[in-house]
Amino acid sequence: MKMTIIYGDISTTHQLIIERAEDLFDSVLAVPISGLKFIHGPEDTKVLYKGTDLTEFDAAYFRTGDEDKMFSEHIAEVMNNAGVVTQCDGDSFQYEANKFYSMKILAESNVNVPDSVYTISPDTAVDAAKKLGYPVIMKTIGGAGGTGVMRASSESELKPVMDTMKAFKQDICLQEYKEHDGTDNRILVIGDHTVGYQRSSSGENEWRSNIAEGGTRKKAEITDELRETALTAARSTGFDICGCDIIDTDDGAYVLEVNGAPGLNESINEVVEEDVILRIVEHLHEHAMKQQRDDDT
Repeated sequence: MKMTIIYGDISTTHQLIIERAEDLFDSVLAVPISGLKFIHGPEDTKVLYKGTDLTEFDAAYFRTGDEDKMFSEHIAEVMNNAGVVTQCDGDSFQYEANKFYSMKILAESNVNVPDSVYTISPDTAVDAAKKLGYPVIMKTIGGAGGTGVMRASSESELKPVMDTMKAFKQDICLQEYKEHDGTDNRILVIGDHTVGYQRSSSGENEWRSNIAEGGTRKKAEITDELRETALTAARSTGFDICGCDIIDTDDGAYVLEVNGAPGLNESINEVVEEDVILRIVEHLHEHAMKQQRDDDT
């Protein structure tokens, strides 16, 4: 049994995954997405890294960034068609890379999401904000870790930001601001299993709860509503393994984002009191073994 980890930027996460995977798979290969190439033939397509065809592996786990999402989407489609077990469908990264598109897909699956508008026009944004009501959230279409997320409390705050975004030809997803207690829940979905942690903002003037922005973590109490919301969000975007950011409001649970490569580290394991990295690897291994048995019969 062979597993590959396809990554964008180097991080300690890759090494942690490798360590767990080496105990279950016969061989483990971590490869940068920038080193891959496709060979299209009359019968099949190969994904090559230094002469090694990754479509011959049993499992693949993607740890790529927004800048690589279109490439990741194509790789996932090729790998899935070749019978390689991955954490997603072929379209999943297309949904994840576009915050507005992902909101649309989630809403069509009856998942609660903030009302959203997709625009590059400052005038359209001003008109939309009047309907959404201030404050409004402005999100660049791509981005992670809280980057590219802004809040405007008035037209005088919104318009200059939108003018700047237009100058840089940056598309924006404008969203209503859902009142909550300054915390959100990162629910990790691994097949049918859910585990998660609650993130709190770093102070009274910081409304973003991302850890990259100074937020703190504690183990989440996953209610039935949170669990079902996370599972539905994952399934509707085609992810078997992902992270779902969910807030509790007076109107129920709302999904803010689905992340196909959520942050993983030992401190998260300590908070949730479970080795999430190992569970992910075990899940991929279990499905790869099942795939192998099905192929043999």
